[in-house]
Amino acid sequence: TTLVFDDDGRILVQSRYDFDWLGLPGGALEFGEDLRTCAIRETREETGLDVEIKRLVGVFSHPDYNLLYPNGDRVQQWTACFVGRPVGGELHADGGETLGVDWLPVEQALPQFPPAYQAMVQAALAPSRAAALEPVYAQDTLKPHFPILRQHVGQAPIILPGAMAMVRNEQGHLLVTRRTDDGLWHNPGGFADLGETTTHTVVREVREETGLDIEPLRVIGVYSAGDMMVVSLPNGDVVQGIGIAFECRVVGGTLHADGTEASAVDFLPIDELLAQPLPATSDTRQLLHDLRHPEQWPFIR
Repeated sequence: TTLVFDDDGRILVQSRYDFDWLGLPGGALEFGEDLRTCAIRETREETGLDVEIKRLVGVFSHPDYNLLYPNGDRVQQWTACFVGRPVGGELHADGGETLGVDWLPVEQALPQFPPAYQAMVQAALAPSRAAALEPVYAQDTLKPHFPILRQHVGQAPIILPGAMAMVRNEQGHLLVTRRTDDGLWHNPGGFADLGETTTHTVVREVREETGLDIEPLRVIGVYSAGDMMVVSLPNGDVVQGIGIAFECRVVGGTLHADGTEASAVDFLPIDELLAQPLPATSDTRQLLHDLRHPEQWPFIR
């Protein structure tokens, strides 16, 4: 989703064919595409405008924002929201998803948005330029959704959202697990389950992989570039991961490896981790570099 503001502070809105509330430009990521490119493409397709992505507002995934589409589809969104600035094009509706487009004062548009869009706009207008941090929340029953996808698409390439944790101790060493697949040390993380927020994903994954309880503190960035996030698994499955990375702190638990995905767990110096034979396009390598530049958070990778 892209929040496009003009020089007068008005926001670009849509009237849609499928819902009676106001919409915002945005849409689904295509395989191999990164989030920035997706936001630019969807805005152009739906509104005719070319935009420059200025910053990440946050990722919005709370089950309270779940949608029921007119065709009966039930969707939990995992939406990266950006602020954009118009740099070209000509305003017009696509005539398909979008029936009309217009600029409205924010105070006029806000009550006509659904809860997810209201949260995005309010976060974008907050004094802080740090990315929004969702509450740690999960429904009583969680469902890993990638097995559901695989039942329907087989080994076709799929996109899976998730979260990564960057947890340092008092010495500045980073919490890492030695993965059983490549034998290298990586920060913990994993794919999201249906029914949880991004922050719950990262808390759950760290507990499962390391035994530690953590608290997410700040969003480091979002990571989606195909050369970094598309992987081929030993069984032939091809996955593009879309991840949000958090700076976190330890609040409890006992350090131990899960013995399945991780053979060992430790806190290690960042220079030692960077000295590993990680691929040049590794998301782990990128995260280690980004961790050292908090003044530039949140990154859009």
